[in-house]
Amino acid sequence: MAMLDRAPRSAVVIAETEVECDLLKLDDFDRLGESHPRVEIVLLRNLALSLSRKLRKANREMSVFDY
Repeated sequence: MAMLDRAPRSAVVIAETEVECDLLKLDDFDRLGESHPRVEIVLLRNLALSLSRKLRKANREMSVFDY
């Protein structure tokens, strides 16, 4: 979400096992979008789809409280 609204991150991830990860800083993401706009579009679309799935799941879970 922070990639979209530039607000501070709202979550922390802690690995239970050894893990490797890559970091894409916002400034680097902005530069990537300038030089490769299609890559930026694909990344943002995938992020939007992921957030949409999570929101739909949360809505389904909350609907059990509707009566």
